[in-house]
Amino acid sequence: MAGYVPVWFYNVMSLRLIAALEDLGVTELIIGRRRHTFLQDESLFTWVETICGRPSVCYHFGSMTEGTTTPGMGSDIDTLLCDINVNIMTVRPSWKRGKQNLLMVKHSTCSPQHYRLQEIRPDLPLPQTFLGSEFSVRDADGIIYRSNRGARAFMRIYAANINMPYFNAGPSHSISEMYDIVPTYRCGTLPVECESWFTRPRQGIWPTQEMLQTARELGCFLIPDGHCDSEYSSLEWRVSPSLIERHFMFSMHVIHMHCYVTLKLLKKDIINPYLNGDGKLTSFHCKTALFYAREQLVSEMWTADRLFDCILYCLNLIRDWTISGHFPHYIMDEVNLFDGKLNSEQRARLRTVLGIIIENHLTPLAFVKTDNLGVRLLNNVNTVAIRDMSPRRAVYQKITGFLSVYGNVFLARSIRNILEEAADNTPDELCLYLHSLINAMPFHQLHRHGSEQVLSRLDGVNIDYISMYLQQHLASTAASICLQHDMHIGNRILSWYSASIDTDVASTRLKLASMLYCKGDLQMAANVLDDVERRYDNSVQAIMDPFVVKPSKVFTEVLYEGGTDVLFTNKVAFCVRYLRQEAFCVPPFLHYEMARAVVDDIQHRDPNERVWMNWAVVDARPFLHYLQYLTFRDLGLRHRQLQALRSLRESILDGRRQHQVFHYETAANLLAHCWEMEGRIDDALRLYLALQTYMPRNNAANLHIRRLTNV
Repeated sequence: MAGYVPVWFYNVMSLRLIAALEDLGVTELIIGRRRHTFLQDESLFTWVETICGRPSVCYHFGSMTEGTTTPGMGSDIDTLLCDINVNIMTVRPSWKRGKQNLLMVKHSTCSPQHYRLQEIRPDLPLPQTFLGSEFSVRDADGIIYRSNRGARAFMRIYAANINMPYFNAGPSHSISEMYDIVPTYRCGTLPVECESWFTRPRQGIWPTQEMLQTARELGCFLIPDGHCDSEYSSLEWRVSPSLIERHFMFSMHVIHMHCYVTLKLLKKDIINPYLNGDGKLTSFHCKTALFYAREQLVSEMWTADRLFDCILYCLNLIRDWTISGHFPHYIMDEVNLFDGKLNSEQRARLRTVLGIIIENHLTPLAFVKTDNLGVRLLNNVNTVAIRDMSPRRAVYQKITGFLSVYGNVFLARSIRNILEEAADNTPDELCLYLHSLINAMPFHQLHRHGSEQVLSRLDGVNIDYISMYLQQHLASTAASICLQHDMHIGNRILSWYSASIDTDVASTRLKLASMLYCKGDLQMAANVLDDVERRYDNSVQAIMDPFVVKPSKVFTEVLYEGGTDVLFTNKVAFCVRYLRQEAFCVPPFLHYEMARAVVDDIQHRDPNERVWMNWAVVDARPFLHYLQYLTFRDLGLRHRQLQALRSLRESILDGRRQHQVFHYETAANLLAHCWEMEGRIDDALRLYLALQTYMPRNNAANLHIRRLTNV
């Protein structure tokens, strides 16, 4: 198809491409939800680290946060963890007493994007004279620098300790392929390499002067990644203006996202397979081309019917750079993005495939298999692959369902991390700890730049969410103290229950019902349980930290009609969590879950399990039916008692529902206990033995087997 094509071809195919991309979720709605989710995650993580007194700030970058991905791309989550206890100095007068001070030094061996970090004393603004840690390195001139190897060593040890795989890709280190985690330092000012970018002539009006001013104030990160060709790479740190790039991406319109996503799909399915592992074009190359195109093309070019023209412009930019051999970084144009990615021969191959795509007017898009984009673009109903295409609504539901589950799981994980800080406190100490956190939270102001208004709003949302969850545990701990000492549970404690009642559909309400049951207020407990059962319909999604599960179809249908809020706590049910300090508010049988270890079981817990396994944690639905069984039994309502038992059995032993139950062994232990109370001792023992086989260690079933067999 090389050669002349009529103008209408580009117009029609541009509109078809936009329709296909919108089918895959590249719309303002889905982009907004993606950004809201991962900014919420970023804000929550930073909040929790601040509350717990750890000097670390989380930043999310890349496709998931920008909203520039599709379901078939399999994008990971790019995360920068910044240690704010380290003061990065561009000049010596910026030294801070009592801090770890590191001075950026442009050594003669450093490339334009790289620096060394010289260690400066915390008590005096003088160079460090001794090796302060195993990652301090003295060079031939006697100067002490900070090595960039620390993060890799730490993550390797951490992964080994918790028996998890270790993943490494460049400067990122992780125990999960879902995340690319990069430890960084943040510098509040930009290095001299960026100065020419602010003053160079521009053809258009983007970026605006306001955006340029913001860019100056956002500063940069220092990534532990040396230059690929440097013999001193372990001493080098790469300058990364990621916040500036994110700020620019967030300023763009959906038509720019369509262009960028198309470039990435071409890169994934057409360009890199042609290179056949011989070099690699990256998403960052595509993003950089988009930045230059956004700056150079007039606004009238960025319209729906001219998308093909914009994509071709970006591809021509990249092809021109393969000829010159220099792919300029958008902000630091001296930096060559071909370095370490493509040599001269590989650039020639890249130039060839780009020429094929350009000269054939983007027809290779028809061969993009990811998300069946090619089939969607051609809209050929006779193509067999059409059967794999999902309606737009179904795709949107799948995306929003994942985002909501992910956001809620991270919220649960954040609360758990806060509670673990006080795991060894006495009940009185825990009450004081929680009370002080709740009162202090409005004053825990995170320092945000003016451009981060969305994050500032999310900080306020997070205050509300975290406060509710902490009040749930405060109410339950205080009530437990009262029940232990046969004291009256006053209105203040009840007000804490009331303030936290809407954490989700079930968990606080079930803890309130459990407290009322332990208190002996059976009718009130029954009323609360009836309320939970009414709320817990088929559209409610069960949530457990740390697993991101596939959301139910009914749940995703409910989310589709919502706004950008991804938490939807009125449609999720968190696992019910009891700390040991709350023991007198929980039915006595669950005390076994707080002491589930037998012999050396504790030695077989990984670091993530060592605290919460001393708690009683149970899926909300089975716990609802268990509490109903106990309450209706004591009320003498035999019919409703047996109905609760049937519901509990179905939720655990029905093969269609088993996979929906979290903490399965705990829920099944509750069923076995009900059988015990029914006099079915043999059935109970058989179930305990089966659970022992299912989970041999750190399982309270081991204690119940010993109890029933008098061992």
